[in-house]
Amino acid sequence: MLSFGSDRRDLFRDVSAMMESLGLLVVEVSQDKEKGSTNMRVVLTKEGSDITTDDLEAAYNVLYPMYQVVCENRDLNLEVSSPGLQRNLKDYSEFRVFKGRDVRVYSTEYSSYVSGKIVDSDDSSLVLGAYLIEDKKESGESITLKFDTIAKAKLECRWEEKKK
Repeated sequence: MLSFGSDRRDLFRDVSAMMESLGLLVVEVSQDKEKGSTNMRVVLTKEGSDITTDDLEAAYNVLYPMYQVVCENRDLNLEVSSPGLQRNLKDYSEFRVFKGRDVRVYSTEYSSYVSGKIVDSDDSSLVLGAYLIEDKKESGESITLKFDTIAKAKLECRWEEKKK
């Protein structure tokens, strides 16, 4: 199940503010502390284009010194990565981050997967353009899905379109 509110955590907001200056969007931030070390994982993307290894390197170079100070005497293990081509979405806020990307969601309202391009998202619903309700073979220009009817979602990569 997708969750609400990961974008409202302090750590998420702090990292987002730092990444904004680099033109990057934060998808997910997690931090675990164990036995004298801190493990931190940051997943980033870029609006309007694919994220590059140079982007990830720049993000690492900004985040590591900052959080090395914040973590004080703990060893810091920092992982900075892209979301991948077929990321399983974990939070409803990710629909806003991936606006314009293809997604595939399981809708309990239709008891089927619905795929399409993310057009818009607010606090309660998702709008998909050029959608297809897979089991019903029904398609159209736009469909609105309430979050409480979305059981799971993942980014979709259409390989045949990438070959052009």
